[in-house]
Amino acid sequence: MQLYQHVYQIQSLFGGRNVFQYLFVADNSVLIDTGIAGTPDNVIFPYMEKLKLEPEKLTLAITTHADLDHQAGNGAIKARSTQTLLACGDADRELVESPRRLFDDRYNYLQSDHGVGFGEPDADAGQPLHIDLTFSGGERIRLKDDWALEVLHVPGHSHGHLAVYDKNNKAAFIGDAVHGHGCPFAEGGIAIPVTYYYVDIYLNTLRYLESLDVERVYSGHWPAMTGEQFRDFISESRQTVEVFDRAILSGLKASASALTLKECIDAVSNAIGDWPKDSWTVAMFSVNGHLERLEQMQKVRAIRGTRPVRWALA
Repeated sequence: MQLYQHVYQIQSLFGGRNVFQYLFVADNSVLIDTGIAGTPDNVIFPYMEKLKLEPEKLTLAITTHADLDHQAGNGAIKARSTQTLLACGDADRELVESPRRLFDDRYNYLQSDHGVGFGEPDADAGQPLHIDLTFSGGERIRLKDDWALEVLHVPGHSHGHLAVYDKNNKAAFIGDAVHGHGCPFAEGGIAIPVTYYYVDIYLNTLRYLESLDVERVYSGHWPAMTGEQFRDFISESRQTVEVFDRAILSGLKASASALTLKECIDAVSNAIGDWPKDSWTVAMFSVNGHLERLEQMQKVRAIRGTRPVRWALA
């Protein structure tokens, strides 16, 4: 779908959710995100063919952040066009280059202490692959003489999360930097909980993105937004952070014994109200982030001599 002149949204599905990639076609053509391992061959290259854009004309493919549905297509891009440069955020490089590291350090790091995780990499996760260059925010990517993209560092969902800002068109492409209160199914309704990891950093990113002069915002999974809709989405995201803290503290206060991470996830999920029950475990990353933040604030304490680790009011 053409968004505006020379800029296109490419749509596919993963787990019933939209997964969007974005293509800028100019002297230097740039792709934002590559999907799962099969996305380029199944969706991206056929779309480029309709535009009469050969894979070899793709200058740069940027992975906004370390997640398999945004990075795993990198191998297929490189296989079809060896000269295309692969890029990601500097702090995400090791996870983007290695599916094994992605699963061990991002998806399963809570397994030993809390008994929750995502299992093993499958074919959708792609293969290990070298990233050609990394960004840390502040760089400019020339599309043509009078058109450039500004690279933004927007961490919280991951440490190296990137967005790009098209100042000429007042458009931002934010990946998964902002979560509202959950990620939707393509057909509507919430599919999975929010998955930011680092609460204070996430809140800083919300403030930063709120300051941008934008008229349109495009993400990895959510519908396109006007500037006003985006500001409402940021407000909803802040409210979700507040609900997490209240639900965790209320759950701990009401319990006669310390709670596990899974039990804290249940408390938050019930407070949110519309996450599908079979998706609740996905909230482990955000709930753990809140518990660690509340521990730093001396509002809760971890009882780490047990497995699983338990949490109580301080």
